[in-house]
Amino acid sequence: MWIAQNDRMPTRARLLSWGLGNSANCCLCDSTIESRDHLLLRCEVSKQIWTLILRRLGYNHSGFHTWTAFVEWLSLKDSYAPLVLKRLVSHATIYCIWAERNKRLHDGTSSTPATICKLIDRNIRDTILGKRHKKNYKTLMLSWLRNL
Repeated sequence: MWIAQNDRMPTRARLLSWGLGNSANCCLCDSTIESRDHLLLRCEVSKQIWTLILRRLGYNHSGFHTWTAFVEWLSLKDSYAPLVLKRLVSHATIYCIWAERNKRLHDGTSSTPATICKLIDRNIRDTILGKRHKKNYKTLMLSWLRNL
């Protein structure tokens, strides 16, 4: 998450600026330059993933247009989801979007947004189960499963 927060991800646009690679287009949609904000927030594939994941948390909006809006949402206390769950979900979503990008770039294989959301769900459940004895994690599974 630190790499994403500080805009240090080796996106195709950054790699091209270093003289590496031959295209700056997004690995997910192949229609726009692959920057952090585009890849993780604005790309059509990422938007579909965020829409499904945010719906699981009880939110109706379909994602974020800027990294600043995303970070503000992460720190906003509301009645939909505990902050710990929002952060856990955000980390898992960013990780899985980046993993999908790498899979498409290096292996030439792709998954649907629904399949990626299943991976995110599994990641979140495993993390919650692994930390279920910690105070902040005791009720997280109920919060995560609430909107199935």
